[in-house]
Amino acid sequence: MTAPLADRYAAFLLDLDGVVYRGDEAIPGAVSAVAALRDRGRRVVFLTNNSARTPAQVAGKLAGLGVEAAPDDVVTSAQAAASLIAAEMPGASAFVVGEEGVTAALAAAGLRVAAPGASKVDVVVVGWDLSADYDKLREAAVHVQRGARFVATNTDASYPAPGGELWPGAGALVAAIETATGRRAESAGKPQGPLFETALARAGTRDALVVGDRIETDVAGAERAGLDALLVLSGAGGRADLLDATALPVAVAADLGGVLEPSFVTRVREAREGDDVSRLLGDAGLIAEPSEGVTLVAGEHRVTGTASVVVRGGDAYLHSVAVRAEARGREVGTLLVGAAWGRAARGGAGRGYLLTEEADGFFGRLGFEPVERDSLPGWVTERTTACSDAAVAMARPVRG
Repeated sequence: MTAPLADRYAAFLLDLDGVVYRGDEAIPGAVSAVAALRDRGRRVVFLTNNSARTPAQVAGKLAGLGVEAAPDDVVTSAQAAASLIAAEMPGASAFVVGEEGVTAALAAAGLRVAAPGASKVDVVVVGWDLSADYDKLREAAVHVQRGARFVATNTDASYPAPGGELWPGAGALVAAIETATGRRAESAGKPQGPLFETALARAGTRDALVVGDRIETDVAGAERAGLDALLVLSGAGGRADLLDATALPVAVAADLGGVLEPSFVTRVREAREGDDVSRLLGDAGLIAEPSEGVTLVAGEHRVTGTASVVVRGGDAYLHSVAVRAEARGREVGTLLVGAAWGRAARGGAGRGYLLTEEADGFFGRLGFEPVERDSLPGWVTERTTACSDAAVAMARPVRG
């Protein structure tokens, strides 16, 4: 078994809501996982798109949940926005739609927060703001139309509220100003680069793993920043979401405690000569199908899994999915199928199919549903004549 992720990286950039806590409660195992990372000498930085709170307030919440944290351990999207502006417009004046976290970050970066009614400002900064009203949005829109730079701390459309409801997030406020002005805001938060670059500077190394629960912000942002990511299933993202993603993590775990468990870092690539995919399929009781489409493999030093996909017209056929025995149960197959489905999307497929004799439960968790075999496209039926009558046909939309 391979080493835990905790032993592979020098620093860990941890998202908060859905990773360390949910609402006002720590996620089981998160407190001990953070402590274990620090015991190993790893640098832990908490990063969040929530711009409302100051780092000191975030650190206080973490301490109240049992997670040791100092303000210097926390990086917010407000700080990333402030750093972005200060680097290019030192001393600039800013009109703010946002909470204390935004105004404090701007002031700390040497920027001037303008009072309501100012005739001219250099930049408009928009974050999550519980007191935002029409007058504040109107004034922000007027400044943008007069030529002020337009920066969003983040563009998350919604905020996960207690009880499971979704409240309007910073992105909803940004969208109102964008609609009124026809201008698009620059964003400093995930998945854009400024928040990650600020967190890396705080960590003091690029040898870092991003841990998050949202594929579209945490995982996609990590990829853009050239970093590896771990997706945890304790928050917003699920396994099935990986098949609709444009960016994939290198590992998936139930929660933050997964960084302490033996894990396979799964980097998916096209198969090449010498990978011996046929032997891997044979060990799994599968027969190599005729060469067509693309065959993908995962593995650092040796191949730990494989999956193949063929696209014809608007349909895709997934086949030959196999994982070595020692890597099963570590989500290697999930990431291989996600990568194959991404290839199908880029190939123009709108719906995909497969047949399986024993893995219908696995594929069901990824969003595949049983279908009648006579509903398969003719070319797929022709390729699967060797499949037994016990094989279950399954289908799933392909979303690009």
